[in-house]
Amino acid sequence: MSSTAPTTRRTDDAPVRFGVIGAGFIARWFAEAVAREPGAQIVAVTSAHRERAAAFATEHGIAHAYASLEEMLAAHGPGSPDPIDVIHVGSPNSLHAQHAIAALEAGFHVVVEKPFALTRSQAEAMVKAARAADRFLMEGWLSAFEPGVARLREQLPRLGRLHRVVLSKEQFSSRMEVYRSGGLPPAFDPALGGGSLMDLGIYPVSLAIHLFGEPERVTATGTLLECGVDARGTVVLSYDCGEHAGLEVVCLHSKTSPGMESSFAGDHDVLSIDDCQWPRRIGLRGPTAATGTGEDLSVERGAEAPGHQLAYELAEVCRLVRAGARQSDLHPLSRSVAAVGVLQEARRQVGVRFPADEQD
Repeated sequence: MSSTAPTTRRTDDAPVRFGVIGAGFIARWFAEAVAREPGAQIVAVTSAHRERAAAFATEHGIAHAYASLEEMLAAHGPGSPDPIDVIHVGSPNSLHAQHAIAALEAGFHVVVEKPFALTRSQAEAMVKAARAADRFLMEGWLSAFEPGVARLREQLPRLGRLHRVVLSKEQFSSRMEVYRSGGLPPAFDPALGGGSLMDLGIYPVSLAIHLFGEPERVTATGTLLECGVDARGTVVLSYDCGEHAGLEVVCLHSKTSPGMESSFAGDHDVLSIDDCQWPRRIGLRGPTAATGTGEDLSVERGAEAPGHQLAYELAEVCRLVRAGARQSDLHPLSRSVAAVGVLQEARRQVGVRFPADEQD
């Protein structure tokens, strides 16, 4: 264990102190969530562009801004006047593993925005670093902690044995217009780990693994852009043995079209959800439904903004860090590693290659 590591357990009344990597929209959502969580506080932010970090800090009332992760880690250890407990990694996908490992080795707890990593070997190295440092590590996949997915977990047993699941995360990307006009936004840059699979496909893939575990087989197709990443595609997860033997989960993702609802089909009933990232409208139709027209199992939320949805995840991170946990039982590291492996295999089949794949 690092001799400069933050304390293992926080007192209940002390806020969990965060350092944020990134000053883009992900960091903004996180800051909005922190503003809603009395048990959390952002101490510092870093961005590759110092002026962006400074502007973000001013906008959100953050005391410190830095132009590098190294500066932030060095300035906010436990002996500093303003220490940090947890590093929130919201940098480009291609830097997740590097930044997470650096923070863990420096003795900080870490939450990494999805996708956890680009390759299975990167993900395994992150887990190894967390264990060596005896630090908390978790992927910031907010779906695991939000009320719609909790309702889904509660209701799925009513279907009995599942035969077919279709999970969809599709939405037209505003960045597609930038790409079509000749630009290369980060969302479509292979050097940064962009593309539909890594941005949107992760939601149906991760939800399937969250509910059913890692599949035995992965079959993927997709449409490539000239820049080398995918614009849309399909990933089929096949479960050949065990509790879910015979189940196929069809995962649809697209950055070029609007989406469709997702569904879970058993012998007689179908459970449908409007969004596999954060379900709101949930319905059951079939003979076990409460009425002949179906059963409305939807969840109510106070607000729909992404920052508000992140608040569920943030509250759980704060609880776990205060309790001295090293991972989440609800979203364990093994599931994050499995999702990365599935996405890597899907990319291989589709023909999307990242620089990180060449090192694997």
